[in-house]
Amino acid sequence: MQYKNGWVIEALAKRWTLASLLICLVAPTNVSANGIAENLEVDFVRVDSSGYGYVNFVSALTSTPATCINGYPNALAFDTNTAGGKAIYTIALVAKTTNKRIRAVGTNNCTIYGSIESWSWGKIMD
Repeated sequence: MQYKNGWVIEALAKRWTLASLLICLVAPTNVSANGIAENLEVDFVRVDSSGYGYVNFVSALTSTPATCINGYPNALAFDTNTAGGKAIYTIALVAKTTNKRIRAVGTNNCTIYGSIESWSWGKIMD
């Protein structure tokens, strides 16, 4: 149905474009399931001779942790052989020694240890 130089089609196209844009703006951007350490205290930090380590929190990760975790519901893993892993290690040690809390998000996979969700990003909260 095209009337008067296509104004109906133009109007519908503009509405659909606007509706699509609004959906993109309000839709959640993180659709994968990731474990989250939401304002948690560090229980301990472990690093082995390979440089792989993990932060064990006093409580279990919230949200939906990776399905690959097996026996480590309170932990996120990191690799000190990388700059990011060294930064995570520093954050964890500072939080532990100063009794600060951490907010950290996992990657939804267990690439460092096969049974501990890997750390994506995090920060000291207090």
